[in-house]
Amino acid sequence: MTNSIFTLLFWVVSYSLAMAFSIALLGDRSLISGNLLSFQAITRIIFHWKFALSMCMALFARVAFIMVNNSLLSIPRLATNSTTVTAFILVIAYVAVVIVNNIFLNESLSVSQCFGASMIIVGLLVMLS
Repeated sequence: MTNSIFTLLFWVVSYSLAMAFSIALLGDRSLISGNLLSFQAITRIIFHWKFALSMCMALFARVAFIMVNNSLLSIPRLATNSTTVTAFILVIAYVAVVIVNNIFLNESLSVSQCFGASMIIVGLLVMLS
């Protein structure tokens, strides 16, 4: 059981970081500013290294989603609703996105964002207890 929890935590953290950095890479203002409806702009984005890395991270996040779901199957009290519980657990990725965007894109954190992040964490702790 303890090994299952550590495996679950590993995949949750992996998913959260992959999602957060995938979004942060595509949130670079120099990459997404201007008119993006032209063929040249779309081509510029698609062939940019940040886009390619972001897509790899997004693909890894999908694999991590499957692994979180699989990890939940080995925890008896969570196994019957593993997909639903997975969806709730992975909401923690939103907290990671806000933190990574704050650090790497210099976006400011508001009091309401901090409150919302804490509510997500408290809600997950209540759900899993």
